[in-house]
Amino acid sequence: MKKKDKKPKLKKKILIEGSVLLLVGPIGTFFSRLANFLENNNVKTYKISFPLYEYGFSKKSRLNYDDDILKFKDFLERIIIQKKIKHIFMYGNVLIPHKQSINLCDELERKGYLVNTHIFELGYLRPNFVTLEDKGVNYNSSFILNSDFYNKQSAFKEYPIPVKQSLRIRKIWKLVTFINHCFKNYKIVDFEHKLQPKPIYIWFQLKGFFLKFFYRITEKKLKKDILSHDPFFLVILQVETDSQIINGSKFGNNSEFIYKVIKEFSRVTSTNTKLVIKHHPRDRGYNNFSKFILKTSKEFNISDKVYYIHDIALSKIFRSNLCKGTVLINSTVGYQSLFHSVPVKATGIAPYNIEGLADQKNLSSFFVSPQKVNKLLFNKFYKCILENSQINGNFDGYFPFEDTFIFLNKI
Repeated sequence: MKKKDKKPKLKKKILIEGSVLLLVGPIGTFFSRLANFLENNNVKTYKISFPLYEYGFSKKSRLNYDDDILKFKDFLERIIIQKKIKHIFMYGNVLIPHKQSINLCDELERKGYLVNTHIFELGYLRPNFVTLEDKGVNYNSSFILNSDFYNKQSAFKEYPIPVKQSLRIRKIWKLVTFINHCFKNYKIVDFEHKLQPKPIYIWFQLKGFFLKFFYRITEKKLKKDILSHDPFFLVILQVETDSQIINGSKFGNNSEFIYKVIKEFSRVTSTNTKLVIKHHPRDRGYNNFSKFILKTSKEFNISDKVYYIHDIALSKIFRSNLCKGTVLINSTVGYQSLFHSVPVKATGIAPYNIEGLADQKNLSSFFVSPQKVNKLLFNKFYKCILENSQINGNFDGYFPFEDTFIFLNKI
């Protein structure tokens, strides 16, 4: 099969069978583009308009709600019945109205009234994909299954080639929406979250932008040293307020994870093996763990073996023979590491944290003898994840609406 025929697609298009309700979308204009697409296909589409304003929706489609968010569920039920809603779309499953929506739809289904939930998230297989599941994502994903399930699936004869994203001019609306949200005091989530930013976050975003270029200069030699000599384990940090950490692991934050990893590494480290801790790019302007890492590594007498870096191409790391394995909580970097057959130790809940893919031994044992990746199992796992939840597109750039949805009048 030619590569041009190998563009990844969902195995089954999502059938839109009636009216659609949109809750909170990703920052930017993606949900308004989705609304326009649905309406152009004669689907009655409504948008819940919270005080956290989202742009691009017509007045007739907006359903305003600015009451106590804890009372939203009752309002939502009335809307579902009045508007005969058959589909609800949302971004992520951690916002209070989204959790209420998922619970309400489960309750309604038990009563015989079916409303389909569709949850968007950043792609598991980054950078060229968007995730779309029906009941939950990440640590709540329906793909958290055992190895036996994936062993029974079919495998790719050849991995498909995703269409890469070009310049995304719509990202300008992310900035506009982000600033707007920063000055709205309306609670939609129980903890700090990018969809409910604070005014100080504007400074953190600017700081992170300039630090990117600062680290590009100051860490140039460090990156070269890491990839030029001595084996190492890569440690992946996540956004400090990521719900993946809070709800999908036993750790409360990155610092707890860092302490655990350095402590276990100090017990078994050989004379020439390093620990390379990589900061999350989207957390660059918000946090810096250099002092904590230095303090902790000194506590366990391995400060000469622990490196801290902010920006480096993961593909270069995973293609290096010096990289012995990846340690993380439940980051999507796990998929990338496994794709390159680099052993993974996941300490949190993730679809890939299963026997044959991620190492199931304790952390210190992983540092001694990391379990090899079962390549055939990963092939089957990757194919199942890609074909059933990954859309080759982007929230701010090209998105294949026509390849993703189908309508009753077009069957």
